[in-house]
Amino acid sequence: MVAAAILDDLDTPTRVLGAQRSYPEQWRGFFEFPGGKTEPGETPEQALRRELREELSLEVELGSRLPGIWPAHGGYDMYVYLARLGLDMVLAPGAAHLSLQWEDLAAPSSLRWLPADYPILTAIRDYFGIAGA
Repeated sequence: MVAAAILDDLDTPTRVLGAQRSYPEQWRGFFEFPGGKTEPGETPEQALRRELREELSLEVELGSRLPGIWPAHGGYDMYVYLARLGLDMVLAPGAAHLSLQWEDLAAPSSLRWLPADYPILTAIRDYFGIAGA
């Protein structure tokens, strides 16, 4: 599996984008990093770009992969890539999400993230040396 930590800047980020899930019911309303499964023959980067286009109609500039392998539902391993919105992208949730909201990286989490995503938020803050969260 792959996911995008969509940041407002790839060098000195201050915010990360959260996508609020619309399903399944047990996770409805929780925020996540958008992404999905890799299909046969796809690289992780190709899969992530496809998933972001399909789910959110977004094009992104991909940065580096966040160090680590993250556990995902269903026993999958997830790779998280740092990303920035492409030029002129409009944020609008697709059918899989209720809303898209920015999270301030220097403040305590204001969004209710999936439990498995809190360590990823911490890793992003650590990666960029962002304190105070």
